[in-house]
Amino acid sequence: MNQSNRRSFIKNTLAGLSAFTFDSLLGPIQGIHNIVFAQTQRGVQSQADNGPFIVVFQRGAADGLSMLSPLEDPDFNAARPPEMRFSQNQSSGKIQSGATNFYWHPEATELAGLFQEKKLLVWQAVGIMNETRSHFEAQEMIELGVSDLTHLPDQLGWMARQSMQQPLKSNTRIGTTLYGGSNHFPRAFLGSLDNISIRDLQSGISLPNGDAGLNAVLSLSQADFSHPASSTIKEHFESMSSINRLMPKGKYNKVIPYSSAGKTEYSNSDPSVGLRSLARLLTLNVPIQYAWIDQLGWDTHENQTGRFNNLTQNLGHALLAFSQDMEARSQAYTLVVMTEFGRRLRSNRSNGTDHGHGGLAMVLGDRIPGGQVVGQWPGLSAGHLDRQVDLAVTTDYLEVLRQAKRWHSGYGEVLS
Repeated sequence: MNQSNRRSFIKNTLAGLSAFTFDSLLGPIQGIHNIVFAQTQRGVQSQADNGPFIVVFQRGAADGLSMLSPLEDPDFNAARPPEMRFSQNQSSGKIQSGATNFYWHPEATELAGLFQEKKLLVWQAVGIMNETRSHFEAQEMIELGVSDLTHLPDQLGWMARQSMQQPLKSNTRIGTTLYGGSNHFPRAFLGSLDNISIRDLQSGISLPNGDAGLNAVLSLSQADFSHPASSTIKEHFESMSSINRLMPKGKYNKVIPYSSAGKTEYSNSDPSVGLRSLARLLTLNVPIQYAWIDQLGWDTHENQTGRFNNLTQNLGHALLAFSQDMEARSQAYTLVVMTEFGRRLRSNRSNGTDHGHGGLAMVLGDRIPGGQVVGQWPGLSAGHLDRQVDLAVTTDYLEVLRQAKRWHSGYGEVLS
C-alpha cells in the first residue's frame, strides 16, 4: 500500500471506527491569531473550576416567536392564523417584560418552571448580524465564532480556540476537554485534538470491529510516521479505553446505564441523550471544559404545530433533568440554548414558517441571574421588522456567549 493510499485508508477507517472524528488532524492547525471571545486572565485560569460551558444548539432555526409569544400584540396575531398560535389560557406561563407580555408555549411547562425558579434566563431578538438566511452559512459562523466568513481569524472552531487558552488543572490526561453529544463532529471543535463526539454513552464506548479494527489502524498510523495523525491516534484511543474502564460495570462486565441524581430522569430523545452522556463523563471526572449538543428538526417549513410541540417538550424535559442532576451532584455549569436564526413573522401556506432573522436564546446554570428577560425587544410593526418581514436582531449572538462566559466565570454582570 503506497503512502497516499495508506493515508486515505487511515482517514476512512477512523471515520468508521467511532463517532470520534479526526478530520481536524489531517490539515494544518493554525495558531491563535485573534481571540473572538476575549477573556481576562482571571477568567481563563478559573475555567477549570467552573465546570463545563455547554451549548445546546437548536439546529434548523427554531421559531422563538412560537416558544415565547407576544399574544397581545396585534401585529403578531395578524401574521399568524389561529392554528399557528395558542391562547393565553393554553400558555404555560406569562412573562412581563417592559410594555410587552410574553407567553410560554403550552409544551414549555418545564422551561417556564425553570424560569420561575430563577434558574433560566431568556434573551430576546438574538442572532447573527450578517443578513444571511442560509442554514449552512449561519451555522458555520456560529460554530467558528465569527460574524463573517470572508475574513476568518484562524482555522479553529470557537470552542477549540477557547480551550487552547485554558490550562487544565487535572493531574491526569484521561479523557478529553471537548465533548460533542451528537452523532457528528461539531465544527466548534475544529482544530482541537482533545475532543470526542459520541451521542449515547449508556452502553459505554464501542468500537466497530473491536480490538482488531483498532489494532489495524494503530499499525497503519505507526507505519507512516510522517502522517499528522500518527502521534495522536494512539493517545485518543487510549483515552476512550480509559473512559470505558472508569464506567461502572454489572453482570458479564456490561456497562451499567447512567441514572440522574435528580428527580427527573433523562429521556431517550435529543437533547436529553447528549446531556445524559455529558453528565456521565462529569461523574467520571473527565475534564470537560466545553460541550456542544445538537437538537435537530427545527426547520419547520410545514406542519410546524405538531413538530414544534414535540421539540419544545423534549427540550424542556432535557434541561429540567440536567438542571436537577447537576444540582444534586453539586456540579457547576453554564448552558446556552441558541439557534442559527429565527423564523419569519408571517406564517406560510403550509402551516409553517420560513427562514427569518432574530430569534430567542436562553441561558441556564448555577451562576446566572435567572428569571429575567434580557435584550431589547424591537417590536413587530412593519417599521421595526428586518426587511419588513422578520424580527430584527438587537443582540449579536457573540454578545450572548460573552455574557454567559462572564457569568460562568463568576462575574455576575447583567447586560440589558
